[in-house]
Amino acid sequence: MTMASLMGLLVFFIGVPAVVALLFTFPQHRRLFLAVMIFFTCYVKKPLYQEVFFVNYRGVDRGFAVTVSDLLFFGFLIWMMLGGLRAKIQWLPFNSIPWFLLILVSCFSLVGSIEPYYGLFTIHKFIRCWILYLVVVNLVRDRQDVMAVLTALAAAVVFQGFTVLWAKYITQAVVARSIGTFRHPNTLAMYTDLILPVLLGVLMTRVLTARQGLIFATAILLGFIAVLFTKSRAAMLLLPASMGIVVGISILMRPTSRKFGLLAVGFVALGLIIAIALPRLIRRFESAPKESAETREYFNAAAAAMARDNLFGIGINLYSHSLANTDYYWLVYPDKTEVPDPEAFRESVQGQSRLGTAHHIYWLYAAETGYPGLVIFLLHTGLFSLYNLICFVRERDHLFKSIFLGMLVGTSIHHLHGTLEWIFRQTEVQYLYFVMMGTMVAMITIRRREDAALQGQKRPLRPVLSRVPVVSPDPAAHLRLRHEGLA
Repeated sequence: MTMASLMGLLVFFIGVPAVVALLFTFPQHRRLFLAVMIFFTCYVKKPLYQEVFFVNYRGVDRGFAVTVSDLLFFGFLIWMMLGGLRAKIQWLPFNSIPWFLLILVSCFSLVGSIEPYYGLFTIHKFIRCWILYLVVVNLVRDRQDVMAVLTALAAAVVFQGFTVLWAKYITQAVVARSIGTFRHPNTLAMYTDLILPVLLGVLMTRVLTARQGLIFATAILLGFIAVLFTKSRAAMLLLPASMGIVVGISILMRPTSRKFGLLAVGFVALGLIIAIALPRLIRRFESAPKESAETREYFNAAAAAMARDNLFGIGINLYSHSLANTDYYWLVYPDKTEVPDPEAFRESVQGQSRLGTAHHIYWLYAAETGYPGLVIFLLHTGLFSLYNLICFVRERDHLFKSIFLGMLVGTSIHHLHGTLEWIFRQTEVQYLYFVMMGTMVAMITIRRREDAALQGQKRPLRPVLSRVPVVSPDPAAHLRLRHEGLA
């Protein structure tokens, strides 16, 4: 066991009990712990991130990860199991069964795979994602909790925006594509793209205080700048589209002078940002290498072959490893099949330049878990999207309706972006997705509780028979009753 693995185990087995102890000691700060847990989904970076039994290969997951968010949601889970929440717990929240089926299919996919051990890394992460989802569903219990979640997400975007600006203009550590605290520019872009439509939808309402409005507006501005500096071509196109959809639908729902004013300010700010960054953006699109698009097609072709040849795929988290160590390798090098020495070419720099992970989340699931796994994944995400749409259509509360709108647009753009990237499987983005879906499900419970309380207030009181005035036909008796205060 390496020192890093030992450190990761120590952090987990000491950190989780410490969190449980803090929750029992300071239960009044539960909302603060919730916000910290959500904020740290944006910071999966050493030294606050450990990979136990790390394996250095080109897969999605390379060890059993331990993050700050892990310590908190495992601590919350134990705290809830020990009765700390003091409320009814939803142990099987909405859409859990399809996720369990995906985990089961992922286990089946490892039977007969070339390196099943690597697949355990991702199965471990899938289980952690569900625990995070379970915790969020049960911890978000009122409107203050919802605002704590949104504020934590806004703080995460503000933090990433300042990190991007600091690295670009102060330390000048980044001169090309900004990454924030993430491992790749596209991860920062997709993470931000998920959050900004929600923040914008809420900002268009009148429910925020001046301080909250300033935080949300700052997050939107810095988030937009961060996405531009990632130079992710898809994100730079999809983010303005998603923001425009949110603004347009919000105005159609309830046109107000505030919304038109925010729209005007947004147009001015967007115009200034684009005017400054436009030359670089044009160069980014013009200089995009043709080989990049070709490699994506090769990856997809290899993924399709893996799905076709194996009922349950080649094994979860094993696309890259299988590509490098099986005959599927030549599907990403169709122009090199006639080289004099194939083995020497595979070991060369050029022979490894096209290796990696399929840049298509749906083909990646098909390759690693077969078409059964892909169908279950689509069912899982589709049920969340359908539920989100139904909630948005039926909701009458303006704040919640705006949140549902932002989530619906953000996740729809996210799923569309998945046809160009596999980033959905990266820890930060996958955690964020389950936080948002957990908040959505919790909001439905909150609204039901509010409606039940409102109906209870409107329900007429039952008459108490013992206090019903008795009217006697005898006038004398009636006068006596009135004198005694009973008639």
